[in-house]
Amino acid sequence: MAGNSPSLTWTELHWLRAHAHLPIILKGLRTHADALPACAPASLALGIKGIILSNHGGRAADTAPPALLTLLEIRRHAPQVLSLLEVYIDGGIRRGIDVVKALALGARAVGIGRPALFGLAGYGAEGIERVLQILEEETATAVRLLGVNSVHEVGRRHVNAGRLVREMDVDEEGEGLWGMRAKL
Repeated sequence: MAGNSPSLTWTELHWLRAHAHLPIILKGLRTHADALPACAPASLALGIKGIILSNHGGRAADTAPPALLTLLEIRRHAPQVLSLLEVYIDGGIRRGIDVVKALALGARAVGIGRPALFGLAGYGAEGIERVLQILEEETATAVRLLGVNSVHEVGRRHVNAGRLVREMDVDEEGEGLWGMRAKL
């Protein structure tokens, strides 16, 4: 599986640029340290336009961090990523409030997988439509409850991430949230 090969490095982007002339959006970044090279001048010159924060449904790496928490880590430790790249969240979106949290923390958009698959498995194409309708209704409700008129007005002040931020700061190594000691 080439996508999971440990031999892949940032130098492969030169090969990709030589063979494709579309904007490049990298998927699977899981820490702020992963995201920083994507917004380096050399990467931007290659045409990297965005990143997709994803834990690949937890399949690729056992106990991989949720994408929403990686976004919070980026916001806290590498905010320049949010101003230089489009940042998308893939995974962990189950409710409208999850959409609102991701947008409030700086995501440009969210992707959904399992909810759509659950809708498809249970009810076919109509199930997918219903899942999207539910997410849309829940998102609208969450926005109204926050006292704003649209998702475009939602910002960092609408998310209370204090406990998570304190847990991120536990790590003395500077590794971020996922260097955190387990609390057993």
